[in-house]
Amino acid sequence: MSGDISATGTSVKLDSPAVVGLGRAIRALRAERGLSLSQLALSASVDKGYLSRVERGLKVPSVAIVLRISTALQVSAAQLFGAAEDHDLIYLTRAGDRGGLTATDETYQMELLTRGSDSSGLEVFLMFPPADFPDEPEMAHRGEELLFVVDGRIEIRFPDRILVLEKGDAVQFPGPLRHQLRRLEERSCVLISVSGP
Repeated sequence: MSGDISATGTSVKLDSPAVVGLGRAIRALRAERGLSLSQLALSASVDKGYLSRVERGLKVPSVAIVLRISTALQVSAAQLFGAAEDHDLIYLTRAGDRGGLTATDETYQMELLTRGSDSSGLEVFLMFPPADFPDEPEMAHRGEELLFVVDGRIEIRFPDRILVLEKGDAVQFPGPLRHQLRRLEERSCVLISVSGP
């Protein structure tokens, strides 16, 4: 499979506005808080070089890393994606309007479904997982996580077991539990919900 095709079959470059926008948002918030690259990397438990590539739009972070960076910066993931704060009780995301990121080098895509920060602490993504487990540390982040397979089949690896989930299956676990995710079928799509402090 070509390295520049996403799980949805759409070719998106790493220098797309969404990827560059995410990096710029992280850099701007880091500067606003007076944090060095090293300080944010340490706080978010990511490699300094990796974080630098994210800020420059050269790397698309996984959902877990977006959550760790947003927690370290004390903002919602939606704010990193450029979503404006919305305090309306009802928040609607249309299929063609939501912000998304596609990693051309790792062949996965994610789209944010939730708004900016609110009291729930809820962050929800649609993710089209990569074909192979990511070549980065296993994911771990705040809160509780729920994965629901919207389409296809996925494999999720925990420290002590590997689970295969099919369309309609769901699994819930503590976010700090290390885990990695990959697709077993081309069209696989997962709803990821993370909540909690």
